[in-house]
This record gives sequence, structure tokens and C-alpha cells, in this order.
Amino acid sequence: MKKTVLFLMLFTISLKAFGQQNDNREFEKVTNQWFSAWSLVYKDIYKIDKLQPVQFVFFDDTYVYSTSSVTIPKGKSIKGYHLLNLKLNWKKALHHDSLTLPDKTSVPVRIMSFASEIPTGRHESFFVMPLPSFWKKAGIKSEELGLDNLITGVFIHEFSHSQQMQNFGKNITQYEKQNNFGVPFNDDMIQAIFSENKDYLELYHSEINSLYSSIKDKKLDSEQLIKGLSLINKRQTNYFKDKYQGLKEIDDIFLTMEGLGQYSMYLWIIHPKGGKIDKNIALDGVRRNKKWWSQDEGLALFLILERLKAPELWAKDMFGPKISTVIELIKTNMK
Repeated sequence: MKKTVLFLMLFTISLKAFGQQNDNREFEKVTNQWFSAWSLVYKDIYKIDKLQPVQFVFFDDTYVYSTSSVTIPKGKSIKGYHLLNLKLNWKKALHHDSLTLPDKTSVPVRIMSFASEIPTGRHESFFVMPLPSFWKKAGIKSEELGLDNLITGVFIHEFSHSQQMQNFGKNITQYEKQNNFGVPFNDDMIQAIFSENKDYLELYHSEINSLYSSIKDKKLDSEQLIKGLSLINKRQTNYFKDKYQGLKEIDDIFLTMEGLGQYSMYLWIIHPKGGKIDKNIALDGVRRNKKWWSQDEGLALFLILERLKAPELWAKDMFGPKISTVIELIKTNMK
């Protein structure tokens, strides 16, 4: 009888230990998947193998998993993956429905995914994103891509911004300090300003239709491309003046940043070692019903650019200290 009781006690203890060893399974599985996806695009396609420092903040319904001592001053050290040259020390803690981010701001736990600069003057960044179980509970879906592929794509898109703090991020911060257009300063602000303007909408839809028409076939349609670029110039010239002076430069930067994020997402989704999804289905899925202007038009511009020049020949300038917008690169390589 004593032996039976002892066995049951040991069995119960072993089950508890097993549970403790595996209660980070989603975190471990997902970070491995996301980091592998980023490496495929960044290292294998763009031919870049070094990252600028990033502090991570991942979370689910109950816990936050982070490499930031600001987010988790005291917490349990856990096993976690490294990313390329970044050696990451992970900790875990209860979040109680609120997160302290590495820039010391506090935000409620909710669906969000973004990269932002840590104000140290060294162009360091942090990255925030919930684990898939949190997205699933919120009812997020993608008929074309499937939830896992969508979320991995979102990670790739948003994480790309963490590597743009030296160039585009720095310039956007300066523009934000210098301008007030009456709407929140972000990549959707031009859409917020002009979404009710019928003439603007007509011009915008004409230009984006021309841009996507230029890449319908395997060969780049130069006539449609020239038309699309001309319409971009017309739109910016006609509407970015007076109190909206300065929006042209901002528009070009956001088209580049958001376009690169969408393009990087698309590259992984269609890759045989990535999402393995047909290109046409992937394009529909990444465009997300065409509802976000800067993302949708930016993607078209990068799909055009890849027809003119291989990504490994221009990608480094997108992540380094230089400022080269996608429109500038297209015009340069058309010559």
C-alpha cells in the first residue's frame, strides 16, 4: 500500500514537472517559426546577415515574454531562440493585462504589432506582438493565407521596421516634430485626410490600377508604369500644398516602409520553404481587400522594382543609414 501511494506521488510530481517544462511551448514554437521566416527573407533573399539591436515583447492572455529588463525587471528566465547575430536572453512574467514597453510607456494588452525606437540616441528599437492564440481568440482570420501564415507575415512586415530606425524611422520622427496635419501621424494619415475627397480618390485609384496593371504579365508593362508614376506625381502636386505642404516626402517614405513590409511578407508567403502559397492567392491575401493605401500601393511599387533589379542589389539600402525611396529606385533603374 505504501509503495502504491509513493508511486502515485512520484507520478503526480513528474506530471507537474512535465507541465512546467512545456508551458512555454507556444512561445518556443512561434518564435522559432517567426525567426526562421525572417532569416529566410533577410538572409537568403536579401543577402543580409546582420541585424541592429532589438528588444522583444511577446505576450499571450496571461504572460509576457521579453528580452527587455524594463518590460520584465524581475521574472523567470526561460529558454528562447536567438536571431541571426542577436543573442537574446528571455524572461517571462505575468502581465496583469498591461505591458510596460522598453521605452517606459505603458499600454493595455490588446491586438497590436509594431516596432518603435527606444529614445537612447543610438537608433535602438523594440518590437511588440501577441502570440497566435491571442490573435485566434480575437477572431482574426485570412481566407487566402490562413491564420498562421497571416500572423507570420505580419511579424515579417512589422519587424522590418525595427531595422529602419537609422534611415526612414529617423526621418519620420523629424517630420512628425515639424508638422501637424490634424490627424494622428502614422502611415495611414494621408488616407485619413483624403478618404472623403472624391476627386482625390479617383486619382488614387487610377494610379494604383496602372501600377498593378504594369505587372499583370511576366514582362513589365512600361507604358502602364509610366502612366502610374505620372499619376502619383499629379496627385502629390495637386493635393500636397498649402497646409499639406511636406506630405510628398512623407508619402514617399511611408510608401517605401509599408511597401517593403508587405513585399517581404509576400516573399515569404510564396517561397517553397515558407508559406508555399500560389502567387495570385498570396497577392490577394497580402493586399487585405486593398483597404490600406500605403501598404497596397507600396507593395505594387516593390513588385515593380523587383522586375527592374534583383532584391539583393537594393535591399541593403532599405535597412542601412541611407535614404532611397522605392519611387527613386524605380526611376533610376528605368533609365
